[in-house]
Amino acid sequence: METASVVAAPARLSRAPPVALATLEKSGYGVFSHPVTVVRTVDLPCGCVTVAAGANVVSVGLLTSLTQQESTQRTSSSLPEEVRVCKMSSKVESLFLSSGMVISMSLSLLPGAGAVLGVVGTSNGSLCVFILESRVAGGESLRLFKVCELGLSEYTDGLISLADNVLDVGIGFDPAGRPEFITAATTTCVVVLDTQYFDESLKANATEAVIRVFRKQKPYTHQQQSSQQHQYQHQQQQYVVVRPPSEAFYVTFAAAEVVRVLVPERYHAAFAVDVALVIVLDNGEVRYVERHVVGGSLQLLLQHHEQRQSRRSAVGLTMIQDEEMMSNNKEDPRTLPHVLYAYSLSAVTHNVCVAVVGPHVAAHVIINDAAFYYDSSTQQMELVLIGAEMQFTERSGETCGTAGWWAIAHGVVYARDTLRRFQEQQHNKQQQQKQKSRAHSQESHPLASFIKVSGFAGQNSGTLPRDGRGLSTLLVTQDTMLLLFASGNELHVCTLSGAGSGSRGSLRHVYSAGSVITSMASAEARGAGKYAFVIACGSSITHLLL
Repeated sequence: METASVVAAPARLSRAPPVALATLEKSGYGVFSHPVTVVRTVDLPCGCVTVAAGANVVSVGLLTSLTQQESTQRTSSSLPEEVRVCKMSSKVESLFLSSGMVISMSLSLLPGAGAVLGVVGTSNGSLCVFILESRVAGGESLRLFKVCELGLSEYTDGLISLADNVLDVGIGFDPAGRPEFITAATTTCVVVLDTQYFDESLKANATEAVIRVFRKQKPYTHQQQSSQQHQYQHQQQQYVVVRPPSEAFYVTFAAAEVVRVLVPERYHAAFAVDVALVIVLDNGEVRYVERHVVGGSLQLLLQHHEQRQSRRSAVGLTMIQDEEMMSNNKEDPRTLPHVLYAYSLSAVTHNVCVAVVGPHVAAHVIINDAAFYYDSSTQQMELVLIGAEMQFTERSGETCGTAGWWAIAHGVVYARDTLRRFQEQQHNKQQQQKQKSRAHSQESHPLASFIKVSGFAGQNSGTLPRDGRGLSTLLVTQDTMLLLFASGNELHVCTLSGAGSGSRGSLRHVYSAGSVITSMASAEARGAGKYAFVIACGSSITHLLL
């Protein structure tokens, strides 16, 4: 029997007590010839690879090659900076953009290809799609190449123009673990594009291993599943099937600005069939882009998705092993015909700020970043949001400063029927309010959020991009449940002592950088019990161990 979600009541913020953590170690440091706006890391067969992007350049290299060890930094620091940068450039592969400056970036591993799909959002309302391949034996260990650059104006009826910054990008995989869409967001518009829009460019530039990951099979009907499924799949491997792409989808927002577009994923596949994308707005609103199956077999897709996401089964893990996926897959029973999707903006809305502090105080809270993490105890996707709260003097009502603010929203995405569950709860709540308004001739209160939210006060230091003060950049680690907060040039760490609705965190300052921290990324650990991550400041990256 399913339990109903808890309705969060407005509550005062609580400042979490400090917690003792291990000391932070500075493991390495590297300088690029260009500013680093965004840094990401990914584990490939050749090792942990760092992707640093800024200005009109995307640079990649092994983390161990890009960062000098702390013991050698004192010697190299006496050399001129241009000499040190030149020395690093021999270890770096670079890609140059022609359609604008780097604003945002996202990476996703491609199953079985030993490669990464990357997308960059630019200052000219465009995207740059690229592939990073790992070569273990012989020649270069990394190969970086551009797939295409494309403007978003034609896919949004001109709502995204050359004057717009693409503030966030994401890559979505379908419930079967295949590349499904690329999403991009400006402050007012979010667009979702089928990956087939990039097929021709992939065929012209990518290797066969990468093309195989993107190759789609023709959808088939339910009647064909039982008697002809195996024969159909075998025949479809013999020739290329041309199928229509899912239509481009876009949505605009006027009352608030888009902060993040988040793709809920687990095991390199969509975590939920019905939820394709979650949009976080700066006023604390959480919106859902709903995925509809319009071609192919929904039943077969659901069965496959349930197997893949089952935490009691090894299927989800074995399906993404390279040695299994790099085969031709002609006799693999899990090879599914392609499913066509359509997207729409769901009417389901949560406001995290209102759920924590009520509508009056929520008007003075601004969200700056957000990220998902999977809670294994509840088997749900939780959402961490950070930002700042404006503080006012009691007498004059004038702003006297801002403080850091963050919250954890529980049960934002379920593995199944997320939107139906919330819609039923919203309908029941509306019926209750109608009955209450008839009994009492007074205005009804706005609908509360049907998610449990825990809110916390943060630090009072650090500068936000919105000319405020508070917490600006967030990094969540899935394995250790560690949260990293950047506030200006300061780094804070939080450990979650508990899971589910009882989560409580403790914020602790651990590091001060030489300039504003622009981006953070997880990295491979070099020892037992150590968590490794990379931060970007100016034109440099720093490798830290905690």
